[in-house]
Amino acid sequence: MKKRLLSVALAVVMAVCLAGCGTTYQEETGQTESNASDDFWNGYFTEITSWSSATNNYKIVYANDTKVKYFVCNTGYKFGITPLYNADGTLQIYEESED
Repeated sequence: MKKRLLSVALAVVMAVCLAGCGTTYQEETGQTESNASDDFWNGYFTEITSWSSATNNYKIVYANDTKVKYFVCNTGYKFGITPLYNADGTLQIYEESED
């Protein structure tokens, strides 16, 4: 009985592992990697501005689909991203006239 239970459990684990293999979302939808210098994270974000200090890199970006602005900080192996808020607590939205 133990062998049978172990065999079934092993078969289930193998089935789950094998089902995870396949095409990625980007391959399935036909998305290609963008090489534009102002694109960030394969075109999901567009960079508005950037600056650096001795050890940190900072960016203000916006999401292309929602136009919500984000602050991004990158230091060596550490990375942080947070949305930007207005004084009233609403999210900051990018408008084309800000350039």
